Amino acid sequence: MIEIKSYNKYLHYRKGQLEIEKIRLVNLVKKYGSPLFCYSVNQLKDNYYELKKSFKKIKPLICYAVKANFNPKVLQIISDLGLGADVVSMGELKCSLKSGIDNDKIVFSGVGKTDEEIKFALKKNIKQINVESEEELKEIEIQSKNLKKKPNITLRLNPNVDAKTLDKISTGRLEDKFGIDQKKVIKIFQRYKDNEFLNVNGLSIHIGSQICELEPFNNAFKKLRNLIIFLREKKIFIKTIDLGGGIGIVYNKNKDKLFNISEYANIVEKNFAELDLEIILEPGRSLVGSSGILISKVIRTKKGNKKEFLIIDAGMNNLIRPSLYNASHKILPLKFSKLKKKYEVVGPICETSDIFSKNQVLSELRKDDYLIICSVGAYGSSMSSNYNLREPAKEILVDGLKIV
Repeated sequence: MIEIKSYNKYLHYRKGQLEIEKIRLVNLVKKYGSPLFCYSVNQLKDNYYELKKSFKKIKPLICYAVKANFNPKVLQIISDLGLGADVVSMGELKCSLKSGIDNDKIVFSGVGKTDEEIKFALKKNIKQINVESEEELKEIEIQSKNLKKKPNITLRLNPNVDAKTLDKISTGRLEDKFGIDQKKVIKIFQRYKDNEFLNVNGLSIHIGSQICELEPFNNAFKKLRNLIIFLREKKIFIKTIDLGGGIGIVYNKNKDKLFNISEYANIVEKNFAELDLEIILEPGRSLVGSSGILISKVIRTKKGNKKEFLIIDAGMNNLIRPSLYNASHKILPLKFSKLKKKYEVVGPICETSDIFSKNQVLSELRKDDYLIICSVGAYGSSMSSNYNLREPAKEILVDGLKIV
């Protein structure tokens, strides 16, 4: 039988039929159609509990990165668990508040906040704004003065650390558009130390996404720790550090070699536990990524000169990661069979890049059979579009025997 627990421990074959939690997937597509995003509630919760229990010396504030998946029911679970939110737009902020997430647990990040977004965040009295430049800080100061507010501000440090991940999702190098270099950070703290309209009292950092090695985190955290100590020597005392997110998940068991979450927690505590600071984490993918699958129907098979195409009804409009990042997701048939065949799994979109997998060995599949694409809970539906005027995939959550 296929080993699938590495992708989602609530996925399993029973009598040759694939199930998630306690529901047979073929019954879901009969009811809801395909393509269909399906999220395991208990996998999401387990991911959170594993992260939480890994910390022994500190209790970080966990602010879920809403950009990973902003399905309202997912956000409701996040709210019910007592988590905060990391948002990068007014739309994400509104959705977070509507889901019941406390305003004093919401962090507003992002390099391109508009005046309208800044005003809205100030009026909602959110926990803090993570600032990406002095130019942005000056704009927030103007808005704060007009609204008679004094928001908490953290400065996003660009530590010039290579996250050793995909180039398109690396955010902590000097050539990236994010953050402020250390010399400017120090000057800003000195300049705004006693500002009447801004409480510049924190540092934030985020070096990239889908990071599979501990070394980049450790390098960045050491730089941040040294900066905090240096600032203290200059009589500048910060209250909060926001360590961002970026923890990777398993997309392809044969390629992704991940660290243990407890190892990540250990280097956080090693660098910061003794500094007596509030610590914020912004996990997104690591909380929701493994919870999601995308169910798709085989439209037809097509024999080429040298390969056989498996054409499915999910496309890059539903899941853009393979075409955008050359990402490799595990693909599984809904019905297990010992008869195997090699396919190029492709979508229906009129783009050559609409490919999910090349040289994919699967159980032999025919027209109207179904398969799933694993690990789509993050940056699946949230990055989808209606390209080719295709209808969006439906989304459901499964909790045991219940659809929620």
